Amino acid sequence: MTPTVLITGAGGLLGAHLAAALAPEYDVVGTDRHPWWGDLPIRFVQGDLGDAGFVDRLMVETAPATVIHCAGLVNVDRCEEDPALAFAMNGAVTGRLARALKPGGLFVYVTTDGIFRGDTPLASEAWLPCPRTVYGRSKLHGEWETQLGAPEHLIVRTNFYGWSSGRKPTAGEWLYTALATQAPVTLFDDFFFTPLYVGELVERMVALIESGHRGIFHAGGADRVSKHEFGIQMAAASSLSAANITPGSMDAAGFRATRPKDMSLDSARLAAAIGLASPSCMDGLRRFVADRGTPLSARSLRRGR
Repeated sequence: MTPTVLITGAGGLLGAHLAAALAPEYDVVGTDRHPWWGDLPIRFVQGDLGDAGFVDRLMVETAPATVIHCAGLVNVDRCEEDPALAFAMNGAVTGRLARALKPGGLFVYVTTDGIFRGDTPLASEAWLPCPRTVYGRSKLHGEWETQLGAPEHLIVRTNFYGWSSGRKPTAGEWLYTALATQAPVTLFDDFFFTPLYVGELVERMVALIESGHRGIFHAGGADRVSKHEFGIQMAAASSLSAANITPGSMDAAGFRATRPKDMSLDSARLAAAIGLASPSCMDGLRRFVADRGTPLSARSLRRGR
């Protein structure tokens, strides 16, 4: 029998790309509060993971061999304003799903580079988490729930970008539109990260799952760049002018939550485990631009297949 893979957040950016990549070879079941937007048909169950009854019914009815948990509350400022909701969605829901998985099943939890303090470059898996934000703390709580609830688990810390359903623009889409229309945009030159195109993240997650690896892995790009540098490189990859980009500081942004300034990740452990080097920022952006306007199934999501 084809193994069943349940993907939460399948109406979102990462979840939809994972579903499209896995559907040709697995029995994929997607779930989300929002509709499925891919061009390949999959089994899709629309509902709210905040409803404990829905979660219990979903796990019984689908009986997945693997759960890839992409759903969560990712709005950093909203998490700061409503910590109870953040911990419920990013912690308690994760634990409920992990504990409901049948014995021997694999639970894959997608988490964030925001679980570190963010004042030192290129955090490795060996570093002690010290999140600054409620969002980071709630996602770290989800990591603990994963470890306690599912003996067979993968925890993937990452920061990714890509093209979504169009329901709401992603950060990458917003920036591309600003470049294409030459709308004025300010990008931080004192915030650093290791961005990974969603197709490249899917490749790495599938390789981890299929090769039997377990534990915590960082999945980022090879290059530590500022938001400003990322914008300049996106303009170059898109053959667009970067004249509309102005450098700015996070200190002047007035965020509700005090964010870490260096969320860069060291992904050497992942590269060694799957034999797939981390891509450069420019290589990822070229794939991002090439996939613009293409249907989900036409994007290169499975290691060149």
